[in-house]
Amino acid sequence: MGDESQISATVSAATKERLDRFTESHGLKKNYVVEQALLYFMEARRELPDEALIPTRLVLDDKAFDRVVAQLERPAAPTAALRELMRGRRR
Repeated sequence: MGDESQISATVSAATKERLDRFTESHGLKKNYVVEQALLYFMEARRELPDEALIPTRLVLDDKAFDRVVAQLERPAAPTAALRELMRGRRR
């Protein structure tokens, strides 16, 4: 254990439960999964511009939230370009 070091992090009970289920179902060690996740995260942050990372939580004022809800309840018809994209065709 010469080149290893232990870290400590506090996570939500739900995240710990998901990690426990994931590692058990895949036969992996938690240490391995956590280290790989950290390495992938740090590499992504190094390679990608900040604009490429979308926050996991968006905060909207009431007016903007109402507009989002309205668009979800009455979505616009798909455009021809969107249909082609979904079919895997390129222009």
